[in-house]
Amino acid sequence: MSDENDFEDVGQHASFIGHVGGIGRRRTADGVETSLRVAPHHLNPNGTTHGGVLMTLLDITLGMGVEAFLKSESGRHPITIQLNCNMMAAAPEGALVIGQAQVDGSSKTMTWASGRLIADGRTLMTGTAVFRNPPVERPS
Repeated sequence: MSDENDFEDVGQHASFIGHVGGIGRRRTADGVETSLRVAPHHLNPNGTTHGGVLMTLLDITLGMGVEAFLKSESGRHPITIQLNCNMMAAAPEGALVIGQAQVDGSSKTMTWASGRLIADGRTLMTGTAVFRNPPVERPS
């Protein structure tokens, strides 16, 4: 069972991530997991988590997984080239959504990842993505 206190705030409050709000992350043996406690501003008119919020969280989760895999220290982040999502369920206000990612392959310039979002033991979304790797710093 996930404890919300195991996650640290991702920061980036001046960016879109800060606008979404409430996203956390933690390191795991396999990479990184993310979290989001569903707040009123994450809801759609039906009273469940907006699909765009879930897609955003999955994109962030997969990107952080790729970043951890690449061990990039350049300060630059992987860039999403393609994101495919399969929505299966929604989460109500107050639910703790956990994002999990794995890297499926990598080349010099691209990395492929897949993952899922879960809440209360249910899979909410699965997805795959292709990322452009951040540039490698070359010594001067």
